[in-house]
Amino acid sequence: MAPSAKRRPSRVGSRGLASPKRRALLTRGAVAVAGAAALAGAEAGRAEARPLPEDVAAQGQQAPAIATGTQTGRTFRGFVRHGTGAGIEQMRLRAIDPRQVVVRSLATAPCYTSVRGALATNNTQRATIPNHAGFGVVEAVGPLVKRVQVGDRVIVAGTSQCGQCYQCLHGRPDYCQYTFGGDVFPAFAEMTDGTPVFAEAGIGSFSEIMAVFEEYCVPVFTDLPAQELTLLGDQLASGFAAGHSLVRFEAGSDVCVFGCGPVGVGVIQAGRVANAAQVIAIDPVKYRRDFALTMGATTVLDPNAEGDGIVEKVRELCKGKTNRKFAGGLYWGGGLNAMARGADFTVEAAGLQALPPKVEAQPDPTNVKTVRQAWDVTKMGGHVMLMGLTTADVSFPGVTLAILGRTIHPGQQGGLHVMRDLPRFVKLMEKGVLDAKSMITRTYRIEDTRQAIQDCADRTVIAGVVLYS
Repeated sequence: MAPSAKRRPSRVGSRGLASPKRRALLTRGAVAVAGAAALAGAEAGRAEARPLPEDVAAQGQQAPAIATGTQTGRTFRGFVRHGTGAGIEQMRLRAIDPRQVVVRSLATAPCYTSVRGALATNNTQRATIPNHAGFGVVEAVGPLVKRVQVGDRVIVAGTSQCGQCYQCLHGRPDYCQYTFGGDVFPAFAEMTDGTPVFAEAGIGSFSEIMAVFEEYCVPVFTDLPAQELTLLGDQLASGFAAGHSLVRFEAGSDVCVFGCGPVGVGVIQAGRVANAAQVIAIDPVKYRRDFALTMGATTVLDPNAEGDGIVEKVRELCKGKTNRKFAGGLYWGGGLNAMARGADFTVEAAGLQALPPKVEAQPDPTNVKTVRQAWDVTKMGGHVMLMGLTTADVSFPGVTLAILGRTIHPGQQGGLHVMRDLPRFVKLMEKGVLDAKSMITRTYRIEDTRQAIQDCADRTVIAGVVLYS
């Protein structure tokens, strides 16, 4: 990382110093000038970014447009979904908002939730750059930005944290309103013919440049590789947070996870780091089951082979060594009390099938059955986090839901608090406790972005990463 530009002290008076009274006046004056400038920028609704300091630009890592001291009109490439297709397009950056940050992309990992839209062929007039998390270096900031500075390495997270909305103030920044409709994201670029280009979720990380609001940026002060850090923007961080943020796995507990993709592997690592007694991983894809064992799973199950017996299989694995109730044991019989057995913590991270895979298919492409099974394999009083997605309704038995229930947690990024949790996760990566490197099974150039998305859709990789030079 480049060192911050040094400030030279202002010379005031014949000795270069000001009296206390004069310094106070200067301070008030500076505040007034800064406030007026910020107000003018906010009223305009757009602002030109501050250019890079000379010591950062001198590294030769920035685009030529930086030398002119301007960002507006800067050219770059990105993967754009427009019309009936998608491909790499040349674009020009528009003027940024006072709270926006210009980030030069270094790496991004395709997210499975984006593949259906990115590979679709229906006609869309709104040109959009897909994907909603990335990693890069800050090259310019709007005049109201406070969180990051030029030269910072930043994770651009899939969830914002403004610290001011109702959800943030009440301890649930995983539901920050800037993520869920708090901001209307304007077009941030335009193609050579003038077509405005928007960014998925205000991020659009399949691009050499991102122009994002500062609420999504998390500065990290580490020299870890960009391709590993980008997994903290979404997949790995979401899965790991499932056991170390909103819900905290307990040492000696039984953990069960449905799905061994990049999110599920994050859950598996959360169980390993928490010293869970066992981590049961369920996935139809053999190579993913094998990989799960290398990342901390103690038992792997194939849902296609187990069929409807998978619930009882997990309950048996978690029944403990005695059924003597007064000795702290669990009931081993059937009926309603069968729910005494099961995992302490279950995470559903399989999700619905967006497109037909090139590997073994999941037993229920809608994911409805998997969500219900995640509930059923959890013991009474246990915890269920639903991270996967289904677009259909899921039914639960009313009696057991009311009086024999489990605590159901919504899995929006695993309950992640990005500003609190991501720096902690970086430290664990530096110590070798949290493993992102092994998860990256293929890397791509920007020209191969479509293939990166297709491999994610085909489920032939654990995590693929697009690298930008």
